[in-house]
Amino acid sequence: MSTLAGTTILIGMTMVICILLVILHNQQKRKMMSHILNLLSRVGSEYNLSFSSQEILKRCAFGLDGLHRKILIMKNAEDEFNTKVIDLDEVRACSIKRTFGCIRAGDLKNKNLQQYLEKIVLQFEFRDNKLPVEIPFFDHAEHTIYQLSAIERKAKHWQAILSKMIIPMKNIA
Repeated sequence: MSTLAGTTILIGMTMVICILLVILHNQQKRKMMSHILNLLSRVGSEYNLSFSSQEILKRCAFGLDGLHRKILIMKNAEDEFNTKVIDLDEVRACSIKRTFGCIRAGDLKNKNLQQYLEKIVLQFEFRDNKLPVEIPFFDHAEHTIYQLSAIERKAKHWQAILSKMIIPMKNIA
């Protein structure tokens, strides 16, 4: 009887510790997201931007100012953020770019193409041939294959929204 009571107490304590760890993790995650959103808002105010929508990703956050047709991108680089403002009037195209790792001959017979996916980015190409700017959505080192479909849907959603806002070249002249 005492073995059963001891086992029950041990299982109960393990469950309580696990629940506490999950609660602490969720609180820390909420604090970090709140901090990033506040930082995005503060930096956006410095550029006189007001965001109609925003997105927080693993290594990047961005906000869309639909009225001024600008995007503020903040990329996390070792405890600080690098910022970039993109004027959608200067963008020629917005597309999703997938990068795959090395696939040897015959490997696709046993593995799915998605298993070789290394990253998914939203890429902006500019009219004046400036270097493209990328927003990283998926990186195989930070995400799992199980997160891929949700992340890909998110990237397609943003690509659709931003592509509708880009003015075709024929309408500029």
